[in-house]
This record gives sequence, C-alpha cells and structure tokens, in this order.
Amino acid sequence: MKLNKKNSGITTILPFKPYIYADKFAGDIKNLVAPPYDVISKELQNELYERSEFNIVRLEFGKESKGDTETENKYLRADSLFKEWINKGVLKAETKDSIYIYVQKFNISGVLYERIGFLSLFLLPEFKDNKTIYGHETTLSGPKADRFKLIEAAQANFSPIFSVFEDKNSAVLNILKQSIKNGTSEKLFDFKYENDIENVLYRLSSENIINLIHNEMLEKPVYIADGHHRFETCVNFRDYIKNQGIKGIDASSCLMYFAPSNQDGLVILPTHRGIKEKNINLDEFLNIIKADFDYKEVNIDDILRETKECGKEGVSFGFIHNSPKGFILSFKNVNVKSENNPLGALDVSILQEYIFKKALNITQEEIDSQKYLVYEKDAQKAVEKVKNKSLEAVFLMNPTKMEDVIKIASMGLRMPQKSTYFYPKVITGLVINSLKETVKI
Repeated sequence: MKLNKKNSGITTILPFKPYIYADKFAGDIKNLVAPPYDVISKELQNELYERSEFNIVRLEFGKESKGDTETENKYLRADSLFKEWINKGVLKAETKDSIYIYVQKFNISGVLYERIGFLSLFLLPEFKDNKTIYGHETTLSGPKADRFKLIEAAQANFSPIFSVFEDKNSAVLNILKQSIKNGTSEKLFDFKYENDIENVLYRLSSENIINLIHNEMLEKPVYIADGHHRFETCVNFRDYIKNQGIKGIDASSCLMYFAPSNQDGLVILPTHRGIKEKNINLDEFLNIIKADFDYKEVNIDDILRETKECGKEGVSFGFIHNSPKGFILSFKNVNVKSENNPLGALDVSILQEYIFKKALNITQEEIDSQKYLVYEKDAQKAVEKVKNKSLEAVFLMNPTKMEDVIKIASMGLRMPQKSTYFYPKVITGLVINSLKETVKI
C-alpha cells in the first residue's frame, strides 16, 4: 500500500504488518497480554510471568537478575525471546498492510462505556517545525533511559503510545464504526481483562478505507494521553539511528493508538493525592487555607459525592484528615481562571501551589520526588488509608477535562505529575511493531 511517508509537517498514519500472537496461542490471549509497563508492580510482574511463558511482560518489562551485565541483561533477553517466539511460531507476521480497530467496553459506577480507536504507525515529526503531535506531561530521564535500552536491544515497539485527536465531525469515528458494522474489518481477539473490561481487536485491510482514514487524519494534530516517555524515546532512537548511519532499521515511525476525543467512552479519571509522614495540625491547616479557600465540614461517607457536585461549580477538593474529619475545600480566586493561564487554573495546579507549597510547605523538589505524596487512583482505597492512619490525609480530586488537556498541550505547556488518568489503559501485546527491515532469527 503506497502512502506518502515523507515528513512534511502533517499528521501521517501508516498501515503496517505487525507481529501478533499465532492462532494456536491466541485462544489464551488474556494470559499473554499485559497492562503498560509503568503501572506494573513487582507483584503484578510476578503474576504475569506465572500466567504464561509467552506473556508479553517478558519482552516489555522483563525481570532483572543479580548477575546482569552489559552483555547479559533484561533488554538483551527481550531481544532473544522476541526472536525465539517468532522462530517457534508463537508470534506470526501479518501478511497485509493493515490498521487495527481497537474497542474497549467498560463499566464505571454502573454506567457502560465504549471507546473506539485504531492502532497504526505514526510518522515521527521533525521537532523544529512540529505541528502534528503535542504532549502534556513532563518526562523524567530515568524512564527514558530504560525505554531506550529496550528499543535499542530489541528494535521493536511492544506497546503503543496512546493519543487522542479532535474529530469534530465524527468522520473517523463513523468510518471505524461502519467498518465494524458492515464486516469490512475482521475480528481477531475478543476477551475480558482486568476489571471485566472487554477488549476487541479488528484487522482493517481495505486500501480504500485506510486511505479515507489517512486523509482525514492529515490535518488533525494528535495529543499524547499516555506514553510520553515511550514517545520521546522513539524520537531519540530515530535520531540516534540517523546520526549513527545505522542500516537495516526503520525508526521513522512508532506504534500508536488513536482515539477520537468526541466520544463518551474517552474517560479521564482523577488521581487522588495522599499525604504521608508529614504531621498536619488540622486547626492550623484550616486557618492557613481560609485566605484562599472556603471550607465546610461534611460526613466522610458523603465526601465523594460532595466533591463531584462542588466540582461542577468551580475548583473544589475533598479533604479527609485522619482525625478523622472530612471537608470540602472550594477555591475563592476565580480570577485565576484565564484563557491565557489554563495551566494555573487546573485543579491539580491550584492544589499544588496553594495547598502543598503554601499551606503545607512542601517544595517542588519534594513534590517531584514524592517525598510526602502518595498517588491513589481508587478513591475508596484512599479514604480507607486515612481511616486506618496509614496516610495523614488525602485530597480527593475531580478529573481534568479533555478540552483542558488539548488547550494546554497545544500551548506547549506541561501539567503537574499524575494530572490525567485515561481509563482504561491500552493493552500491551495485541500488536508488535518490529523496526527491523528484515528480522533475523
């Protein structure tokens, strides 16, 4: 399939021939895939290893060994295993250039959602004139160094970067839905994974439809939702290959998942902030914040509902102290909200500046190193941790709005850590993009 692969400052998506799990193994696909590497704990890593000797975690996030050296380590083991699985027929190369429609069906508080997107390659831009992709999170050197060692050793994208794009006329969304409805796309996998989330993957090989999607995407910038470290690593590796003059590797594009932003199934959940190992005198704390916040005491059992309701009117946080008492803190300074200051107007920014730094005397360095902070996605777990006094306090958050993510990313700004939690995560292991022009086994 011939599509323009020249980097010309427009968004270019490309069909590809990935590796997927072979049919004889794919019947057990839920035991072969994994969440993104950065949410895999040591306990979950062990569990994934136990599920199957062919679980993708062994490639994407392998275990370290005490005797690891420069010539024997988890990155080189991933490369060796990747070749071995191809040789054994565990992984098979697709034969037609395709894109892959990916549907996730999930439940939040009794409400059913469906998110539709597609997996393809994304042509990496030259950043001196980038108008195609924007991030919203600050990246750290450690994770990027880790991901670079993996891509350098295995020369593959084992997991996709998660991006969103504005599809205001629903053109792409309608194309994806119609190709599923009329049978143009072929179902490959359909399985339930963590939290009973249904994951369905379709292969779309029609040149005409792929061209339609390709052309629709040309004028649409994309915004990274999840995978900032992986994306920057792909760019760094592309530049490294080019500068070193290395042949036989095509690092000009990366594996990416694209989701239209104008669908109910594109859900952002909040990440709540716990405080540990820092004594908070409740009376003193409330006295300090009253210059910037109105507050009212509420029943802890009602605090999640109250936080959500008050958040509709402005910036509000639920606050639970291990006394145990609960409060709603409502920000007074409406002037902070400005078209020219979308970053400063975010709930997470206001919490960080006016409460963490001003009221609790936590420095930016301490915030970055998480000296006193614990991030918790499950609100009920966060509440329980305060009740059993394993946390000093917790601040319950409302989710960041998608339009704020797009606005801030478009301005080249970066949000505080854990500002967004796109739910559900995109599964690792459904498709694998080899960067080798010829895979040598």
